[in-house]
Amino acid sequence: MNEKETDIYFSLNQKKLNICVFKKTDDSLIFFNEENLNINSITENSNFEILEKPLEQNIKQIEKKINSFVNNIFLMIDTPRTVSIYISLMKKLDNKKIQQKDIKHLIQDAKQQIVRAYPEQDIAHIIVKKYVVNDLNYTFVPRDVNCNKISIDIEFICFPKNLIKKIEALFNNFQITVDKIICSNYAKSVVSDKDEENICQTGHKLNNGFNKQEVVLVPKKIEKKGFFEKLFHLFK
Repeated sequence: MNEKETDIYFSLNQKKLNICVFKKTDDSLIFFNEENLNINSITENSNFEILEKPLEQNIKQIEKKINSFVNNIFLMIDTPRTVSIYISLMKKLDNKKIQQKDIKHLIQDAKQQIVRAYPEQDIAHIIVKKYVVNDLNYTFVPRDVNCNKISIDIEFICFPKNLIKKIEALFNNFQITVDKIICSNYAKSVVSDKDEENICQTGHKLNNGFNKQEVVLVPKKIEKKGFFEKLFHLFK
């Protein structure tokens, strides 16, 4: 087994550091550990140096388990600095059927507005909360409906860029790249209270399309090629 055959998750809050490693072929959990922490809060002013020792110890354990270096991870954080921004956009379609490009255009437009209005924030999640087609509400885009106008309500979950840079620098000390940062509170909001799983398992589900209304951001190296998102669930 090597790193390319696994997905590695770290979850960080002020009290605990959770680590999970999943096997890609069947999503089975092959490594789990939990460390107790004592951090006042996860913010850009936090002293992340106290994390270096538990991170080093767990990285070594993971590398021994998978017989490979850890180069890339997914990181979940619970921070009071999380910001949710809501935006609604409308497009006239002149009684035409809705196409996928219409939805993508609205999402791209909304994303650009958020980027310009909140330059100090990094977008972590884009969730389409509602579609309004001919004044009727949907959680999906209806097929074969002639539409005069469509609007979408979108939630953007963001983290301060200064916080992200500080966390990324922490993992860079171990030659590890953070591929994606996931909001722990958002992850908790989309699962049932009865679900008996740790937060990393929930994050893994989200990365694999658990919330059908979330737009998946493609990594920046791919984003430069022009296509930056997909919806797991669009038309019904």
